[in-house]
Amino acid sequence: MTSTVLMTPRPHAQITMLHSLFAAGPRRPLTAPSPTRRPARRRRSLTLRTSAAVLPALLMAGCASLPPDLYSPSTTPIALGSTSDFGVRDLRASYRAAVCRRISGADERCAEWLLELAGEDPAPPPRTALPPTTADLAQRYRIAFVPGFLSECFERMARPFADTERALRDRGYTVDFFKTSGRGSAAVNARRLAGHFESLAPDPRPIILFAYSKGLPDTLAFIAAYPEAASRIAAVVSVAGAANGSPLADDLLTPYGNLVADLPLPGCEAGSGEEMHDLRRDVRLAWWREYGTQIRVPVFTLVAAPRPQNVSPGMRSTYRWLARIDPRNDGRLLWFDQVVPGSHLLGYANADHWTIAIPVTEALPRFGVLFQDGAPRTALVEGAIEVVDYSLRSPSPR
Repeated sequence: MTSTVLMTPRPHAQITMLHSLFAAGPRRPLTAPSPTRRPARRRRSLTLRTSAAVLPALLMAGCASLPPDLYSPSTTPIALGSTSDFGVRDLRASYRAAVCRRISGADERCAEWLLELAGEDPAPPPRTALPPTTADLAQRYRIAFVPGFLSECFERMARPFADTERALRDRGYTVDFFKTSGRGSAAVNARRLAGHFESLAPDPRPIILFAYSKGLPDTLAFIAAYPEAASRIAAVVSVAGAANGSPLADDLLTPYGNLVADLPLPGCEAGSGEEMHDLRRDVRLAWWREYGTQIRVPVFTLVAAPRPQNVSPGMRSTYRWLARIDPRNDGRLLWFDQVVPGSHLLGYANADHWTIAIPVTEALPRFGVLFQDGAPRTALVEGAIEVVDYSLRSPSPR
């Protein structure tokens, strides 16, 4: 599939005004003047009034306020290209098939929750053998989840993948939730993840680890710093992972450090500000340059890419902020900043940064109006497990 160019917002108010002037009502034909044509003086008066309305609108459009300066010494140059240009293996068709088998009313709901974008292969041919059963997959792998930024601080209200964890355990999976510091840096959480792995009981089954949001940088830092402990990981599935950080982190770094980093929150350790610094795009891309070759674990990417109507009301302010750069964002991350270079691309989910992972309406029913929920999280996770298993057990084309 092809990426898209960056876009700048248009002066919507001025465009709406011009549209109302020129597009209201049916247009008259350009031939055969009406027998009741207005007198020339009245036409000239109408033309003058129209010009008096249009010219200020044009001047206002030209003088409309510009977006803030988007260039600074921390701005990382980027290039436009397709995912294949960055070594990404496209598994969208296989993932769609795996997810759709797990959703009732599959065709309609799959089209609703998995975006079909350019370059997706046709449906894969039927396998010579049946797909593995849930029992087979539960015997082959343990499943683990790593939460994201501030998750620890709000875990009592809404924990990422809580509903999916319950469903997987009911199906026979062994599931671990690796609690990390909600306001911890990537280095701090890498050490914490190392402690989690040391405490695991011996088990021959490798781990498929789902890393959400900032949980992806934390997990990658753990893999790079503790390769022996990380050898138990068969694959990492990035769910709306902050692979390349977010432009939001540049603007929020100072106010976060002054107001939020050490704000007392129940059950949440204070931060140092490094946790937000870790999410800057220049910091993340510098990390990839230095440590990327040390990531020997295959990574599978699931991107959160909601249509505008699927952005939760509580996330629309940051969605609009990012839309100045590209409207294809999940309210926290731009869509292309979630794609891990050299990874296996699973798909683009029509869900925002919260609802792709957090059962917010279940956990906070009184605040349901703030969220656009309904994402089939368990189907998305189980479909990923199946595709990861198939990819690991099949010869890689690369």
